[in-house]
Parts: sequence; structure tokens; C-alpha cells
Amino acid sequence: MGKIKQGILGGFKGKVGTVIGASWNGIAYMRGLAQSVKNPKTASQVTQRGFFREVLDIAGQLSKEQLAFLFPATLSGMTRQNALVKQLAAFAAVDGDTKSVDLGNINSLGNAPVADLPDVTITAAGENLTISWDGAESFRSEHADEYPTVFVANVTKKKVYLVNSTAAFGASGEQSFNVGLAAYGEATDTFSGFMLSTGSKVVLVGYGTMSVAKRPARPKKRD
Repeated sequence: MGKIKQGILGGFKGKVGTVIGASWNGIAYMRGLAQSVKNPKTASQVTQRGFFREVLDIAGQLSKEQLAFLFPATLSGMTRQNALVKQLAAFAAVDGDTKSVDLGNINSLGNAPVADLPDVTITAAGENLTISWDGAESFRSEHADEYPTVFVANVTKKKVYLVNSTAAFGASGEQSFNVGLAAYGEATDTFSGFMLSTGSKVVLVGYGTMSVAKRPARPKKRD
């Protein structure tokens, strides 16, 4: 902003070309007109912006209590939601000009201790979404009467949920429980997910009582 010295021309107010004149406490000033901010829209920038909006939308689907469940340890330097955004962004899938979160490839989120837990199978049929598991018997033999929580992802609709199991781990063999499909999607949708151990020996009610004891190992980084 340039100061106009009083002289033959004096001060001025208003816009003249790309210059705006004004006065303050009897002193005349002029400043350049604000320039428009460039907003480049290259293909790569549009793709990245769309991806970032998708990541924020997915992370925003979980409540504060659910985020605290995934991140029970105190975080330093960022919020739990930002931590989840960072983790989700690591699961990027690029197909031509499209970049999206690969929900089907996620098998670990949060910062709870690591454990080997049973793989989860999620099947939609009729009016039910069936969540089942088998294997990992060494872990299950020690935690047979505990109730897990399952991270469920509707890959088709880009929706995520934390579902409390109504079935205990069980010492061995296949275990399963059903939830109403309508709340999670449609029979034609693709579902994926993984299991989290809560350490609870009763079915959890609500999310305020959740506390992750163990979760699956983090996936290996892609080359």
C-alpha cells in the first residue's frame, strides 16, 4: 500500500484502474486491487481433490466415540479424525483418471496393540448381513468368551461401520452373527472388514464403553 503525499493532485478515494484510494486519520493511501486467486484444474489436481473429499467423507462417518475406540491411545499433534484420514489415504487405488479409497484392502486401522485375529467373512443375503470367522485358534482358545467388534466396509457405497458382535470368539470352528442388511446396504453390494478385540466378556452396548485391546497387524506397504 503506497502513501500519497498531499500536493497538486491531493488524495483520492475509490477505484482508479487497478488502484484503490482511501484515507485513514486524514492521511491518504492507495493500494493495488486484489488479484484473483488462480485455481488450477489440471486432471491430476481434480483427481486429488476428489480423492481428498472421499477420504474426508469416509472418516466423517464415524462418531467421536467410535474414533476413540479405534484410537484409544493419546495422539500427539493431530486429532483422531485426522489420524484416520491419514490412514485411509494410504489405501489409495488408481484406475486411469480415477483415484479412490480401496476399502476392500483395509485390514487394520487405529493405534491399538497388534494381535493375530481371525479373518472375517461378510456376506449379504436376503434381509441379513452375516459376519462370520474361523481359524486363529491359538488366539481364540485364550479369548473364547470375549466379544469382538467388527469394522465393516460397504465397498460399493463407500460406507464404513463398527459393528458389535453378538457372538463370542469361540475356542474354535466357525462362529457368526447376523445384522439387518437394510442398515448397511443391499444384497448386490460388496462388503469387506476385519475384526477388533475388545477384551469384553459381555456384548458391548453403545460406543462409550468400547476400548480396543488388540487389532490385526498393519498391512505391508505397497511398492
